[in-house]
Amino acid sequence: VAVPAAAGAALLTFLWTLLGAITQVMGVTIRGDDIPASFPSEAGGWEAAWFYLCYTPLVLWGPLLAVLTVAYWKRRRPAPPDC
Repeated sequence: VAVPAAAGAALLTFLWTLLGAITQVMGVTIRGDDIPASFPSEAGGWEAAWFYLCYTPLVLWGPLLAVLTVAYWKRRRPAPPDC
């Protein structure tokens, strides 16, 4: 269970942290198309503020899943043998 969770944490961190930030700065979508003017982050004002407020927690999804994966692995690993 820990291996797929760790892979998922790495993928989510890459997707929402690195790829999301790079595409936002470059002004393109993940596919490489230009961001349309009707995209919420391009609208400005309250629309852009709501967009960033709602999507910012996605940046934390991958790292928090990694923390939970490590905690799960530490809790479920076998106890060391008594010497």
